Amino acid sequence: MARRGNRNWKLERASVHRKGASRPRSNKYSGSDSKSRPPVGSRSRIWVGGYTRSDGTTVAGHYRATRRTV
Repeated sequence: MARRGNRNWKLERASVHRKGASRPRSNKYSGSDSKSRPPVGSRSRIWVGGYTRSDGTTVAGHYRATRRTV
């Protein structure tokens, strides 16, 4: 089971949009990153940052499977 504590590193890496902000909290692949973007198809799961739906429902951050391309 995943730990819910100390998720600062996830928030730091996730591209999370905030209401009223003109840009996201961070960009995962900004110019300051030392590593290049991972090749297509190399990851089996990705992190989805928490967000609030238009109906007001809050969705916590979670991992999801990547889309499979044929």
